[in-house]
Amino acid sequence: MFTRIKSFKSLKNTWLPIAALAFGAATSAQAAAVFVEGGGDAGETIVTAKTFLGSGPIDAIQGSIDGDADLFAIYLTAGTAFSATTTASGIDYNFFDTVLYLFDAAGKGLIGNDDDGNVGGSQSTLSNYIPTVSGLYYLAITGASYTPVSGGSAIFPSLLGQGGNVAANPGAGALTGWSSLTSEFGEYEIQLVGASASAASDVPEPGSLLLAGAALGVAGLIRRRKPVTTAQA
Repeated sequence: MFTRIKSFKSLKNTWLPIAALAFGAATSAQAAAVFVEGGGDAGETIVTAKTFLGSGPIDAIQGSIDGDADLFAIYLTAGTAFSATTTASGIDYNFFDTVLYLFDAAGKGLIGNDDDGNVGGSQSTLSNYIPTVSGLYYLAITGASYTPVSGGSAIFPSLLGQGGNVAANPGAGALTGWSSLTSEFGEYEIQLVGASASAASDVPEPGSLLLAGAALGVAGLIRRRKPVTTAQA
């Protein structure tokens, strides 16, 4: 779960893994806009992502990674600019090469960024993304070289040397896992603009997520099978 570090009287929200929420896990209400990742690590897929329930803005997320990725479900509003950055935090955070990704409600890649071209260095910014549909989106943070894939195929092109928002590969499928390895680890803080807590009705049932994931996995296996060729006389 998440530990409250900053309270606002107008917000009453709860962090929960999506699967646990849909199965009716017991929770306690929290009032905060900045949360720290606590006892339960955020997962790497849309099934295991953590979501923020309630109403009101989310100002920042704090946590840690160790060679993996953390995925969070957030609510974005159509026409309202969304930004996420690791460049504006204090000296206690982001002492590693961060990468940020944004996915839609189905887990399909939208934008990614490795190095913020305006700030320089190894920190990341997703800048002024304007969603066309209100609803649930997924924000991921990881270290450099850890790549989101769909059925074994890269969802994004290389982010190296590209300072702004990088769009996903055309026709790329939904997130099914991650490839390669990263040696990056440490404490992070992602500062957010335009992200809000989610209502319970916005969160999909775990059964539908698991079925979608299974279908994508089968599709990936089919794509990786080599065609059988016949010898010519």
